[in-house]
Amino acid sequence: MGFNNAYALWSLPLLGLIVLMYMLKQQHEEMEISSLYLWKKAMGSSEVKKPWQRLKNNILMLMQLLAAFMMIMALSGPYLTKGKVLGGNIIIAIDRSGSMNALYGEKSRLDTAKAMAEKAIREAGSSSAFTVVSVDKGAKVEISGTGDKEAAVKAIRGIEKTGMQGSLKDDLSLIKAMYKQFPSAHVLVYTDEAVALEDMAGEIIALGGKAENAGITHISYSRDGEAYTVLVRVGNNGEAAAERELALYGEDSLLGLTEIVLEPGESCNIMFEGIETGYKYLWAELTEEDALLEDNRAYLVLQSEESKKVLLFSEGNIFAEKALSSIEGLEVYKTDDINISDDDYDLYIFDGMMPSSLPQKGSLFFINPGGNSPYFKAGEAIAGGRAEILSHGLNQHADGYSFYIGKMRDIEKPYWADALIKAGQNTAAGAGVFEGRRIGYTAFDIHDSDFALNTAFPIFMYNMAAYLTDMEQQGKPYYYSGETIPLDSAGGAEEAVMENPQGLKASLNKGLLSYGYDDTRDTGIYKLSYKKSADSGDKIFAVNFPGEEAANAFKESWEGDKKLGDAGGNLLSGLNLRSLIIIFVLLLLAGEWMVYIRGN
Repeated sequence: MGFNNAYALWSLPLLGLIVLMYMLKQQHEEMEISSLYLWKKAMGSSEVKKPWQRLKNNILMLMQLLAAFMMIMALSGPYLTKGKVLGGNIIIAIDRSGSMNALYGEKSRLDTAKAMAEKAIREAGSSSAFTVVSVDKGAKVEISGTGDKEAAVKAIRGIEKTGMQGSLKDDLSLIKAMYKQFPSAHVLVYTDEAVALEDMAGEIIALGGKAENAGITHISYSRDGEAYTVLVRVGNNGEAAAERELALYGEDSLLGLTEIVLEPGESCNIMFEGIETGYKYLWAELTEEDALLEDNRAYLVLQSEESKKVLLFSEGNIFAEKALSSIEGLEVYKTDDINISDDDYDLYIFDGMMPSSLPQKGSLFFINPGGNSPYFKAGEAIAGGRAEILSHGLNQHADGYSFYIGKMRDIEKPYWADALIKAGQNTAAGAGVFEGRRIGYTAFDIHDSDFALNTAFPIFMYNMAAYLTDMEQQGKPYYYSGETIPLDSAGGAEEAVMENPQGLKASLNKGLLSYGYDDTRDTGIYKLSYKKSADSGDKIFAVNFPGEEAANAFKESWEGDKKLGDAGGNLLSGLNLRSLIIIFVLLLLAGEWMVYIRGN
């Protein structure tokens, strides 16, 4: 047996006050009476009120003493445990990745983990200190080193579910680092992923296992004349055959319905043909509920098919012309008249040329910019050398390549730009957002390099054009939970509001617009509304549950892991006695009242 609040036991000496009250006597004058009618009753009353007499059996006093004692015990938070009670520093790690939304009995695995962690905190020793960590695509310290059990419990209860893909193995190093900071530490890990404690003392509580589940793992579409063909892939992650009904919707309209049967581990592709156009988004749903609801729906945003217009100012750059003209979705126009002023293009490319005034709208791409650019501090020509394409989101499929530059301009990288290509210590290419406008540049003339002969050149030009014209949205019909939604298209907006699938709205400042929106824990349709001067715009984004999390959720069960440290201890188990004591005290007070009424 132990006590959560042992300091309450210092109140025990106060029980003597009850005894003292029964031993004291009120002072009365001696009087003669003419009748003995009530003599026996008066004698009984006077015997009780004699001071410092030997205490006789008094059921009221005993009941009051017992009630007061039990109230003090309730305040001390007693509990019964099996084995040793964990004390010292306790690190609680709770996995809240998407797979933890699967059912574990009547509740989700996450809710079960939170309930078990709260119970462990309640039953821990009074001298314990708690650190709580939640893990999804990364680790978050909810509270650290607190001795306040209520604060630790509040931190546990505040952990919300997500649909994010994540692995506790990736963040085990952080838990180990905290473990090494605390003496006599124990780790309690709640997860459905098979991980090991390795060199840490504590226990991993396994919450995974097999269950019935079928989920949508992919959704896509293609244009077929004046209609769409939609492909939906469904997989059975359970251990029994699954019979499901798959429905396809266009916003709020039912477009198709079909029955499917899948054996364990089997998947199939379902085609919905002849889907009419005009919808902003489509979504598919498996109508039957199972052990994981989040993968029963998948959303798909239908992208605009309008081409992006590009105006290239150049005196003859055949390499750039061919690379841009080969990009589907771009309409490329070329001129050598730098004085043309036209704001109807999505992207303006200046190849070694700089106008006296720049267009007011559209993105900008400068190749070997001159010294009169308002965006760059361009110096004299310097030697180039070996150039490396850096690892960056805009260098997808091109990073790691290298080429040679003969000469380049000495351009100081602007603070708003990210370096994309480096030649030695000098930035040879970069891109970013300045005052809500996307801008890219290369500090060298393509003709002064062998870049155009490199296989990475058309990839680099495609990535740059896609970024500057916002074409990456065309290739992203949906995101996964936890991914960041880019919002550069709303850059420079005076007002911007994002509404999540639950209907909750969040105002976004300019910093968030340039960075993107990453609070995508819920699956469904997100709606962005923004206002630029007198213009306003709206965009929608689809966020789906990652199929890998659904597949990982129902792997074979495992037994967890347990390792006792030098300080001993094991997983807490036992009974909190506070509630039982409070009920007993209430019954005792009711009994005391009945005894008092009968005695009077």
